[in-house]
Amino acid sequence: MIKLLKIIPAKQKSKKWTAYFKVDNKEKAVSFGQAGAKDYTLMNDKTSKFYEPDKKKREKVKEAYRKRHAKDNLTDPLSPGALSYFILWSSPSFGGSIRNFKKRFSV
Repeated sequence: MIKLLKIIPAKQKSKKWTAYFKVDNKEKAVSFGQAGAKDYTLMNDKTSKFYEPDKKKREKVKEAYRKRHAKDNLTDPLSPGALSYFILWSSPSFGGSIRNFKKRFSV
Protein backbone atom coordinates (compact mmCIF):
# COMPACT_ATOMS: atom_id res chain seq x y z
CA MET A 1 0.00 0.00 0.00
CA ILE A 2 1.28 3.44 -0.98
CA LYS A 3 0.23 6.68 0.69
CA LEU A 4 1.32 10.21 -0.28
CA LEU A 5 2.29 11.97 2.95
CA LYS A 6 3.47 15.39 1.75
CA ILE A 7 5.17 17.35 -0.99
CA ILE A 8 7.69 19.99 0.05
CA PRO A 9 10.35 22.08 -1.70
CA ALA A 10 13.36 19.91 -2.51
CA LYS A 11 16.64 20.25 -0.64
CA GLN A 12 18.45 19.10 -3.80
CA LYS A 13 19.43 22.22 -5.75
CA SER A 14 18.60 20.58 -9.09
CA LYS A 15 15.03 19.58 -8.11
CA LYS A 16 11.85 21.56 -7.35
CA TRP A 17 9.92 19.25 -5.06
CA THR A 18 10.26 16.17 -2.91
CA ALA A 19 7.27 13.89 -2.41
CA TYR A 20 7.19 11.72 0.70
CA PHE A 21 5.35 8.43 0.54
CA LYS A 22 4.61 5.69 3.03
CA VAL A 23 5.30 2.36 1.33
CA ASP A 24 4.83 -0.80 3.38
CA ASN A 25 5.33 1.16 6.63
CA LYS A 26 8.55 2.75 5.36
CA GLU A 27 8.97 6.36 4.28
CA LYS A 28 10.29 6.97 0.77
CA ALA A 29 11.30 10.35 -0.64
CA VAL A 30 11.21 11.05 -4.38
CA SER A 31 12.52 14.36 -5.75
CA PHE A 32 11.12 15.63 -9.02
CA GLY A 33 10.87 18.65 -11.30
CA GLN A 34 13.79 20.60 -12.71
CA ALA A 35 14.66 23.53 -10.44
CA GLY A 36 14.37 26.88 -12.19
CA ALA A 37 12.33 25.53 -15.09
CA LYS A 38 8.78 26.46 -15.96
CA ASP A 39 5.92 24.04 -15.57
CA TYR A 40 2.20 24.18 -16.28
CA THR A 41 1.28 25.17 -12.71
CA LEU A 42 3.71 28.11 -12.82
CA MET A 43 2.56 29.20 -16.26
CA ASN A 44 -0.96 29.57 -14.83
CA ASP A 45 0.13 31.39 -11.65
CA LYS A 46 -0.15 35.17 -12.11
CA THR A 47 2.51 35.75 -9.44
CA SER A 48 5.08 33.50 -11.16
CA LYS A 49 7.86 34.79 -13.41
CA PHE A 50 6.78 32.02 -15.81
CA TYR A 51 3.16 33.25 -16.03
CA GLU A 52 1.85 33.10 -19.59
CA PRO A 53 -1.31 35.18 -20.09
CA ASP A 54 -2.19 33.50 -23.41
CA LYS A 55 -4.10 30.27 -22.69
CA LYS A 56 -3.36 28.87 -26.16
CA LYS A 57 0.39 29.29 -25.59
CA ARG A 58 0.13 27.61 -22.17
CA GLU A 59 -1.71 24.67 -23.71
CA LYS A 60 0.80 24.41 -26.56
CA VAL A 61 3.74 24.22 -24.11
CA LYS A 62 1.86 21.69 -21.97
CA GLU A 63 1.11 19.45 -24.95
CA ALA A 64 4.73 19.62 -26.14
CA TYR A 65 5.96 18.55 -22.67
CA ARG A 66 3.42 15.74 -22.42
CA LYS A 67 4.29 14.49 -25.90
CA ARG A 68 8.04 14.49 -25.12
CA HIS A 69 7.49 12.59 -21.88
CA ALA A 70 4.70 10.21 -22.91
CA LYS A 71 7.12 7.25 -22.83
CA ASP A 72 8.41 7.99 -19.32
CA ASN A 73 7.46 5.58 -16.54
CA LEU A 74 3.98 7.01 -15.97
CA THR A 75 2.44 3.96 -14.31
CA ASP A 76 4.59 4.06 -11.15
CA PRO A 77 3.48 6.81 -8.74
CA LEU A 78 6.97 6.68 -7.16
CA SER A 79 8.76 7.61 -10.38
CA PRO A 80 9.98 11.20 -10.79
CA GLY A 81 8.57 11.13 -14.33
CA ALA A 82 5.05 10.32 -13.18
CA LEU A 83 5.23 12.93 -10.42
CA SER A 84 6.31 15.64 -12.87
CA TYR A 85 3.88 14.58 -15.58
CA PHE A 86 0.82 14.39 -13.35
CA ILE A 87 1.58 17.10 -10.77
CA LEU A 88 3.51 19.76 -12.66
CA TRP A 89 2.00 19.27 -16.10
CA SER A 90 -1.64 18.23 -15.73
CA SER A 91 -3.73 20.84 -13.96
CA PRO A 92 -3.38 24.65 -13.83
CA SER A 93 -3.08 24.63 -10.04
CA PHE A 94 -0.61 22.73 -7.86
CA GLY A 95 -3.34 21.71 -5.41
CA GLY A 96 -5.62 20.48 -8.18
CA SER A 97 -2.79 18.49 -9.68
CA ILE A 98 -2.04 16.82 -6.35
CA ARG A 99 -5.72 15.88 -5.96
CA ASN A 100 -5.72 14.41 -9.49
CA PHE A 101 -2.49 12.49 -8.79
CA LYS A 102 -3.87 11.01 -5.56
CA LYS A 103 -7.08 9.99 -7.31
CA ARG A 104 -5.29 8.50 -10.34
CA PHE A 105 -2.96 6.35 -8.25
CA SER A 106 -5.21 5.84 -5.21
CA VAL A 107 -2.54 7.19 -2.90
